[in-house]
Amino acid sequence: MNNKFIHEHKNHFIGFLISICLFVALGFVYSQTRILDGLENGAVNFRFFLRDPSEKAKKLQEGVRITKKNPRSRDDIIILGIDENTIREFTSQKMHWPFSWDIHARFTRYVATGNPKAIFFDIMFLDHKKHEQEFADAVREAGNVFLDFPFETEEVDVKYSDTEDRMAILNRLRFPVDPNDSSYEWAEEAVPPTTKLAGAAKGIGYANIRPDADSINRKLPVVIKHKGFYYPSIDLVLTMHYFGIGAKDVEIMMGKYVTLKNLPVEKMKKPNPERELRIPIDSEGFMDINFIGGPGSFQNYPYYYFFNDGRITNKSLENKIIFVAAYSVTGISTDIHKSPYGDLFGIEHHANALNTILNQDFIIKLTEWENILILLSIAIILGLLVPKLSMLMSILFSTVFGLIYIVAAYLLFDTMNLLCIFATPVIQIGGTFTLITVYRVMTEQREKKYIRQTFSKFVSKSVVDELLKDPDKLKLGGEKKILTVLFSDIRGFTTISERLTPEALVEHLNEYLQAMTDIVFKYLGTLDKYVGDEIMAFWGAPIPQDDHAVLAARAAVEMMHVLDGLNKKWATEGKPELHIGIGLNTGDMVVGNMGSSSRMDYTLMGDNVNLGARLEGTNKIYNTGIIISEATYEYVKEHIIARELDLIRVKGKELPVKIYELVDIKEG
Repeated sequence: MNNKFIHEHKNHFIGFLISICLFVALGFVYSQTRILDGLENGAVNFRFFLRDPSEKAKKLQEGVRITKKNPRSRDDIIILGIDENTIREFTSQKMHWPFSWDIHARFTRYVATGNPKAIFFDIMFLDHKKHEQEFADAVREAGNVFLDFPFETEEVDVKYSDTEDRMAILNRLRFPVDPNDSSYEWAEEAVPPTTKLAGAAKGIGYANIRPDADSINRKLPVVIKHKGFYYPSIDLVLTMHYFGIGAKDVEIMMGKYVTLKNLPVEKMKKPNPERELRIPIDSEGFMDINFIGGPGSFQNYPYYYFFNDGRITNKSLENKIIFVAAYSVTGISTDIHKSPYGDLFGIEHHANALNTILNQDFIIKLTEWENILILLSIAIILGLLVPKLSMLMSILFSTVFGLIYIVAAYLLFDTMNLLCIFATPVIQIGGTFTLITVYRVMTEQREKKYIRQTFSKFVSKSVVDELLKDPDKLKLGGEKKILTVLFSDIRGFTTISERLTPEALVEHLNEYLQAMTDIVFKYLGTLDKYVGDEIMAFWGAPIPQDDHAVLAARAAVEMMHVLDGLNKKWATEGKPELHIGIGLNTGDMVVGNMGSSSRMDYTLMGDNVNLGARLEGTNKIYNTGIIISEATYEYVKEHIIARELDLIRVKGKELPVKIYELVDIKEG
């Protein structure tokens, strides 16, 4: 990349660097800190909300409430909730929460007659209580009851006397830790259900939920690493029961997946030849829950409907997975956790988790490096395009680009369950646009100030205004282009200066120079410099002009006419007349800022500039006022009256140069 390229594309290059620098900064903050976690988590919630097709439950009459089942929920997951209606009904019968265990026994026997696939109590049965044996008998007779328990994150001070017996039952289903697993153990101690209930149950599993830093739960630990073993969650235990597989059919790779093998194809939502189901998990065993909606998304009925003796005569519960838990906010449930859809009962978190697993509807999260690659791609696109667009177009492009990304990220989630970085790219797009815009505004202000200071002395106000509107028209580096240069000089200036006092000479000369300069500006020329009484001007830069030679010719003719008027005026004032010679040449010249670091001028150089100066002096030989070169003549011959003068040899030119006297401008 040479210096000329950098100079010509400086603003574009710096705009690109701004975009890359912001990418580096955001990439570091995203990957090395948790500053952006809150925004990214909020963006996850936003996508869930957009996708939620469920409706709020509608209260039809006192004590009866129905919900519209979410189409994403499985038909075989049913919640039998201990809701407000159940509490009200039981209270009227002098039965209060927490219910006596004989009530659960009666409930279990009745539900079991409906031949459900599983009955899961999301109620902690940790302490020995009255009717424990009766409840344990009902659990054993049902043969399909599952109980949960907590894994404590701190050591329990007072342990149950039968803790070892409880752990012995729990340890019937556990998996050895991978020797290469160096993940952190965050669970300190398990507190399984009572030995009678745990021994009678079909299976037990922990039911821990650990919210994110913003107190919203988005994931669930499928396995917990504890003292050299992986313990399965109640959701994994239920899944294994649903598919009829054992411990030998489970493979755990912490940080990657839990693979369930040898599954019956007819029970798989998305069958595959390997007959495997792979649950993606992070380094601590957590699976992202693909929540399907807000409260009431799953089929749910009051607990008290099933507090009966006898048998269920229909098939409403056949092969269903029954979830039993507190399902009321009126004083009985503290098992309420925030989700992307707001507050949900703990049982609904587990229902959503099981729904995710059985439907094989897993959320796919891009890796950190894949997300950083997205940020890099955005940085390159913005860095290449935004600096090159106008302010209005860059606003439009950045806005549309941001909206396209938001829509694309949502559609990827809605159609493919793919979660990519969301909030950070939106910040990046807005931040890149803002920083580049601030840089451009500051740069343009500097450019405009420079243009005003530099060119207001050399060109007309209209040319300065045009440069201010579009500074890109100004190329300040040395540039070769075809221009027309004009030189004018006063004849016999030394004699005139000897006749006047210094003050009178300066006043006389300034009046002349002002008039000539006004004509240069009138015809959109650029005043290069004054050298004593000599004027140098040119056309075609800094703003390109297709008719630069014509403008220069018109200016030269008008200079002669205006000078005639001034001479008549000066004659009446007793001031000496001035007579000038003008030379015009057109050709390749180098134009740009030239000089030293302390003093620079926007000027011309080259052989064709020198030729213009020599033509001005040639007027003395031919006793003419304006001489133009053959090159200039070819550009203006349709617009002027001229006569051929001669062929002259010029220093630096091998061939003689034909010259013309410019007499006047044609009418019209």
